[in-house]
Amino acid sequence: MILPAPQITDQLSQILSFETFQNSTVLSRFLTFIVEETLAGHEKELKEYTIAVKVLLKRPDFNPQNDPIVRIHAGRLRRTLLEYYEKKGKADPVVISIPKGAYVPDFSVRIISDEATFETDKTESISRKKITVAVLPFSNISTDTTAVSFADGLGDHISTELTRYPEFSVVSYYSCRNIINKTTDIKEVGLMLDANYILTGSVQISSNNIRIRVQLILGETREHIWANSYDRQSSVSNLFEIQDEIVRQVVSQTAGDYGAIFRNLSKIPPQKNIEDLKIYNAVFWYYHFVNNISEEMFFKAEAVMMKAVETDPEYALGWAILGEIFVGGYFMRHTSKLAEKQLEQAVLYGKKAIKIDPLCQHAYQTIALANIFLRNKPECLKAIEEWTKIKPNAPGIMGAMGCCLIFCGEYERGFKMLDDSVQLNPYYQWWFNAAIGFYYFKKEAFEDALYWAEKINMPNVPWELLLKAVSLVEMGCISEARQCCAVMHQRFPFLQNILEMYIGAFLQDEQLVTSLYNSLLKAGIKELPG
Repeated sequence: MILPAPQITDQLSQILSFETFQNSTVLSRFLTFIVEETLAGHEKELKEYTIAVKVLLKRPDFNPQNDPIVRIHAGRLRRTLLEYYEKKGKADPVVISIPKGAYVPDFSVRIISDEATFETDKTESISRKKITVAVLPFSNISTDTTAVSFADGLGDHISTELTRYPEFSVVSYYSCRNIINKTTDIKEVGLMLDANYILTGSVQISSNNIRIRVQLILGETREHIWANSYDRQSSVSNLFEIQDEIVRQVVSQTAGDYGAIFRNLSKIPPQKNIEDLKIYNAVFWYYHFVNNISEEMFFKAEAVMMKAVETDPEYALGWAILGEIFVGGYFMRHTSKLAEKQLEQAVLYGKKAIKIDPLCQHAYQTIALANIFLRNKPECLKAIEEWTKIKPNAPGIMGAMGCCLIFCGEYERGFKMLDDSVQLNPYYQWWFNAAIGFYYFKKEAFEDALYWAEKINMPNVPWELLLKAVSLVEMGCISEARQCCAVMHQRFPFLQNILEMYIGAFLQDEQLVTSLYNSLLKAGIKELPG
């Protein structure tokens, strides 16, 4: 059916009134141009170059081979149209869509009944939704050529390192450099680059000092969600060394499991109805689960991730995270609805992820953690060794592997790895504190063990009370230790008859297990009523 032009232009006006289009000059111009050109019979002229010059106001020497900006905005436009028809345009009879791989819009009519709902592209709506990050060139408060070169290299280096994280889609640094020459408005830059988060900053170099300021900005609102400043003594000979150190710290503190980006994402409440979910990013759900290890969140997280990997069987990170969720559920005594043997299934999913992507760091972590609870120390250590071979650069994974080494009795190596992780990113998982606490207890540094026990702050897990009780006993504070045991008995009555077995479920050093258990006996844990 050929639709009359007035009906199409009326529909265009309806779409342009949608909030996302109202907030994006680029998307509005893009859609208006291709619709009007098609209605005028100029659809053959709707090429990438034409759109770049007439819509994005690129120079006549624009080369589509070197700059993907038109394709980026076309992808944004398709997603925004889908969003419009899922929300405001749910009952619109006229549909304007843009086929993938083309820029000529389609116009169609649909019949709306009371029971009918608009069927969107199921593959797109439940596919991996990556977080898009853009690194803008760092400004430099100097005309010195060394400062200019250092600032540009810093941005390029950060952008490159972020590509190590499969959960991110990183805008090419070349595109970012080009965009910043067109506008300095962060919100518009975010829209033009389709970036959820923007990293940028400034560099100041004096005769023997360098100061680097870095900000992480939410592209949609211009809100600063993280910032840091780094001051170093510098010389021409150590600039590259400084750059490597700063890049590692910036990436560690912004990306990864407990970086600023995912701490910001965790503020998004998980949807209640799995069928309505739009966010399938694996680490998003992993982050929510490790921060809320309730049975309800466990069931939701495992269901979401299973749906994600069934939809996209080549989603390596999804398989790895699903395995980690099984391990976490086992630790919390949550029985999976999807796997009869959670730990064994976690190992299989970790291996599946590695087969798809040998560089998937979460997969090695999944295998190591599962084998801790399977009490298979050789396989746990093997997973850690294989992980080290891929030259990892993720402090969150490094910390988890350090914990596993401590649980396996490899104390000094594990502590070094864990300490490096905590130094790189002061935001980390609660159980890192527990591993450090067990390390200090083993070293008979009981005050230090107590300090790290108090940092656990996870009331629905016995570890904090357990570590506090044994540390207080060894410090001679029997009364305080008994109080901890009483609270632990009240909160976790199931431990009364399986306490030694519980401790030994994750600690492979039998001498440490015996020491912990004997300290609890001194605190009178067995004297409490059953």
